[in-house]
Amino acid sequence: MKKKIYGSLLLNIFTMISVIVCAIILTLRGPKTFRMFTTQSNIIAGIVATIIVVFDILILLKKRNEIPNWLKILKMISTTGVTLTFFVVVFYLGFVAIAEGHSYFILFRNTNLFFHFLTPVSAILSFILFEGRSNIKFKYTFLNMIHMVGYTIFYSINVFTHLNADGSVNRNYDWYYFVQGENWTFIFVVLGMLIVTYGIGLGLWFINKKLDLFKE
Repeated sequence: MKKKIYGSLLLNIFTMISVIVCAIILTLRGPKTFRMFTTQSNIIAGIVATIIVVFDILILLKKRNEIPNWLKILKMISTTGVTLTFFVVVFYLGFVAIAEGHSYFILFRNTNLFFHFLTPVSAILSFILFEGRSNIKFKYTFLNMIHMVGYTIFYSINVFTHLNADGSVNRNYDWYYFVQGENWTFIFVVLGMLIVTYGIGLGLWFINKKLDLFKE
């Protein structure tokens, strides 16, 4: 039991500190960075990690018996968000960078190393290895969609209210390069992202559940 708590504590402290430091650096660069799903998902993960650190310490001090169920659900949701960020960068944006004449690894420099790789990996490992719990019900997996749905609405409005004079998409507002070709193709991107998001959340929930039962 204590090994799992210590593992959770260390990884969540890392997540908390890395997000705080990176958020401060990004704040100095201007508010536009906070429009990014990457920044938002990492900040959410950092907030949840901070709350878990508090509960882990209380458990070690024998002030609490376990992490409350609502916090486990929040951890699942936040981990889904940063895992989606990781997947999009590794399997899509990295290749967009190459197509634009940059190195694939340009997306893993400076604060991006943390927000695109280290924080997501830390969140994933803590959730599936050290916070394995078998009592997160299946119905809560749909909550993993909340951030993505909200961001999709924001991103869609932002893109299509800032079109160029000829009706084409302005790349300054489509910063994830999701609109390729005709504007109507964006609907397939949205559907794909929602499916991938739910799939990631479901996968994390399943692995968390099974690894917890295995360790029991």
